[in-house]
Amino acid sequence: MIDQNQPETSQSPAGLLKKIDLECEKVIKDEPGELRAIRTGSLENQAGSYGQYFSTMDIAAGMLRDYAGYTMYPLVRMARDPQVPVEHLRRMIEEFDPPYTNYLGYSGLTTLSRFATAVRSIASEASKDELAELFGALNRYANRVNAWCHHYFPWGLGDQFRYEGDVEEVPAVPASETLPTAAQADILLRWEPMGIEVRAKLAHDSNPELCADFQAALPFTALQDHAVVTGKSMYAWAPMMSTAPVRVKEQINLAPLGRLRFSQGTGQKLVLQYGPTTETLLAPVLGQVVGEDIPLLDAVGDAVWASTFHDKSLIWITVRAL
Repeated sequence: MIDQNQPETSQSPAGLLKKIDLECEKVIKDEPGELRAIRTGSLENQAGSYGQYFSTMDIAAGMLRDYAGYTMYPLVRMARDPQVPVEHLRRMIEEFDPPYTNYLGYSGLTTLSRFATAVRSIASEASKDELAELFGALNRYANRVNAWCHHYFPWGLGDQFRYEGDVEEVPAVPASETLPTAAQADILLRWEPMGIEVRAKLAHDSNPELCADFQAALPFTALQDHAVVTGKSMYAWAPMMSTAPVRVKEQINLAPLGRLRFSQGTGQKLVLQYGPTTETLLAPVLGQVVGEDIPLLDAVGDAVWASTFHDKSLIWITVRAL
């Protein structure tokens, strides 16, 4: 375990960037040992009042989610904005970062805390382009850890907190009559270990810049997880950092079966809707599963729900160009 109090402050921006990127690669396929220590009660400092560690795990999960999606990602967007002065970026990272990463380091995520401390320590000397690269790398690493944190969180406790009576399931929005055909598909999504695959067409006409960013990241493999509030929707944290303009959004609960979305602001998540949803937020449209493959999605969704909520088995999605 890396000591958060020993940041490598003497590194160049390029050296630090390389180190963060290497760590990102390590944790794509393997859960970080630090996170495993948090969820198994193996923390050396035994953070948690009265000898329990559920509160430590719960608060760290919330802090990590907010840090990755609602603190670092806006900083990445601003760092890539030519209108934002570098002095503002330096001030913002110093103001917004420490409350999160100092606490997360205390909670066991010492590598994240160490990287963030190193970024802050060289921010005054780094150029704007260097800060944009470092902010993006730090955000990518936080997203990777957040994906594992979401997967292994004990969501099964939700069985103890169910609404009284029968909950009426809202009907799914039917798929459009003008679904893409197999001949129009330009990406393939495959889930292992089930061996199920579907084809989809990206929404180049609706969000061309977002689709271009997504295509540039292909192929990739990521841990597949399920939404725990929205309804029959599943997502995977993609290994990319898009700040592309979004031209077309869609209300989630009005989206049709087989819709692909991409959530830049909540972790660069590829989202697939396979049944009824209730969330009324707007989300960027990324594409649509071809009509003849939509019936395959129920089996995937059911397996991913069991994986996320109960048995914690690992299901992997691979996305590649056709």
